[in-house]
Amino acid sequence: MHITLKPSVAKITFRGLRDRPGTAADLIYVLKDEGFTLLAASFDSSTGGVGDISFIIYESEGLKARRKKEEIAKKSGAREVIVDAGLSFLEFFDVLNLEEVFERFASLGINIEFIAMTSGHLGVAFRRAKLNEVIEMFQAEVVNSY
Repeated sequence: MHITLKPSVAKITFRGLRDRPGTAADLIYVLKDEGFTLLAASFDSSTGGVGDISFIIYESEGLKARRKKEEIAKKSGAREVIVDAGLSFLEFFDVLNLEEVFERFASLGINIEFIAMTSGHLGVAFRRAKLNEVIEMFQAEVVNSY
């Protein structure tokens, strides 16, 4: 397993989206048109045909997103756009034991604010105030930082 670190990110969440084909693509177009860099995405299951989608973007872009969130909500069809700054993002590659990763966070009392997962790859965002503790915990595996 190796890990990359992005120490300053924000999470932008689109709440109350209609669950229909093409919604994620539409959001990506809206965010790209606004000039945002998409680092990861996570979908929250829909209930009653309405769902939420979150993206991790650079924190500097999060400031712009916060200023334009009403406009972005209107363009995207979201009921609400929430921008949560002050996060750090770790990407784990070639993860063989997910339980171990989550147990390490739990052992420090660190809440994971965002999870994106595919086969062998895990992305997690957490409060940047806990960054030094997380770096110390995973120090041997971190291969780079931005």
